[in-house]
Amino acid sequence: MRKLVLVSGAFAAACSFAPEYKRPEAGAPAEYRFAQPNESASIADLPWWQVFKDPVLQDLIRAALQNNQDLALAVARVDESRANVGIAKADFYPQISAQVDAAYGRPISREFNPSADTSGRYSASLGLSWELDLWGRIRNSRDAALADLFATEDGRRAVVLALVSGLAQAYLELRSLDLELEIARSNTQTRQGTLDLFEARARRGIASDLEVNQARSDLAFTRAAIPETELQIAFKEHQICVLVGRAPGTISRGAALVDTPAPPQIPLGVPAQLLERRPDVLAAEQGVIGAGKRVGVAVADRLPTLSLSGFIGLQAASLSNLFGSNAVAGSVGGGIFAPIFQGGRLASAEEASRARLDQSVAAYKKAVEVALQEVADAAAGIHKLREARVAHDDQVKAITIAARLALLRYQGGVSSYFEVLDAQRQLFDAQLGLARSRRDELVSVVLLYRALGGGWHIEEAAQAPPAPAK
Repeated sequence: MRKLVLVSGAFAAACSFAPEYKRPEAGAPAEYRFAQPNESASIADLPWWQVFKDPVLQDLIRAALQNNQDLALAVARVDESRANVGIAKADFYPQISAQVDAAYGRPISREFNPSADTSGRYSASLGLSWELDLWGRIRNSRDAALADLFATEDGRRAVVLALVSGLAQAYLELRSLDLELEIARSNTQTRQGTLDLFEARARRGIASDLEVNQARSDLAFTRAAIPETELQIAFKEHQICVLVGRAPGTISRGAALVDTPAPPQIPLGVPAQLLERRPDVLAAEQGVIGAGKRVGVAVADRLPTLSLSGFIGLQAASLSNLFGSNAVAGSVGGGIFAPIFQGGRLASAEEASRARLDQSVAAYKKAVEVALQEVADAAAGIHKLREARVAHDDQVKAITIAARLALLRYQGGVSSYFEVLDAQRQLFDAQLGLARSRRDELVSVVLLYRALGGGWHIEEAAQAPPAPAK
């Protein structure tokens, strides 16, 4: 029996029907579009606290990493997957169980035969069963569970990345709304001055009621933008509060949007790094590994199973005799179970496992394609939005001069009031456009950092980022 166990164990260690894993070819190019030539470094190599340097934003991110419920859910899923690995590993070991029984009865015929005695039966036993992993079923089940664990851990890292980048994006959008509110208030003051001018001229008979009412209309338009923007600010603050895990309230502010310049050069690295860094791509790869191991499990389910069993116990008719030498009983043996006909269930299960493997390969390739697209989109956004921001800046400067000259011309009687109002409208729109262009340019940096999979690998090495000195 000992030789049989040793030979079977050695055979099991070498036998597995899972297909050999090879990373699927995803067609990643040699370099990204819009990347600098011979660029190997990447902004994703930096920890998030070096990318997002606003101390207030850093404090918000720290709070989110401690209190966010999506991250807490992801951590709990990792714990569940780790426990499932323990369940899968348990089949490597003998299963031992204990049982104690006691029964007491009397014959039904005692009513007619009073001399019939009552009887008792007592037993205590230990049982052992052990399945030998001849075809790698248990080993592949364990490896599949490990792949699930790694995938959920990558999922947790993806939540960290999404949380850091999502909070940074929301914060920049909040600062953009703050700037839009300042612009609305400033333009309200300017248009109030224009209305005062028109009313004064109307009292002297120089301006008409048409001019005055048109100025009042424009003032009401800019004044309405103030509460509308304040409402958007409240909504954005509430969104950030949910991310940091607290009840809706106000959010502290750090650097103004105009004081938050985008980095002049943003290296992308090479696409090969993306396959090792993006958590969703890594999770999809673990899905391929796990699916391959489950093919091995499905194949092994169709083959004979060899198991060893044993029993040792005590049996007696009374408690006083239970521990006597005559009460000892035991057995040891082995058995083979071979599925012969099950209506095609096992063959279909194998076909289904291979189909799931094909699905996981397609999902992995799709994850890589989406990752490459997101990097290219973000890189294009940085280049083009920077050009747009420069153009908006030039527009604001030109219209600011035009609005001032239009007012001077109107006061000198050279131009009509239409020029003044039109210039002020254009200036308001251009200032809002510039504010949103600044926001979009900074957000594109956040999106690129997220698309490249930045931040979480640094977080693994330093769980607690350095807090600012006080």
